[in-house]
Amino acid sequence: MPEMTIKEWAAACRADNEAEREMLKQELPRIPKGSGALRYFRLCEFLSRLSPDAGQVFADERRRHYLDLEERMRKAAKRLGYDFPN
Repeated sequence: MPEMTIKEWAAACRADNEAEREMLKQELPRIPKGSGALRYFRLCEFLSRLSPDAGQVFADERRRHYLDLEERMRKAAKRLGYDFPN
């Protein structure tokens, strides 16, 4: 992989952030309130039936990921003028 300068890296990050912002701008109005959390918990329940220790193995990592994603979506919603549900 070629080395990137800090300016190149920052430009790539800006492009990624802009693409994510545009995706969120399109997707946020279509996501029903609470559906993301409901889908996450249903997935956890399904995985725990497949393997009794699956929930323990991945719970902390997935919880952190979900909370981070929720915070990013809240920030994006606020920036785009949408009211994110509590």
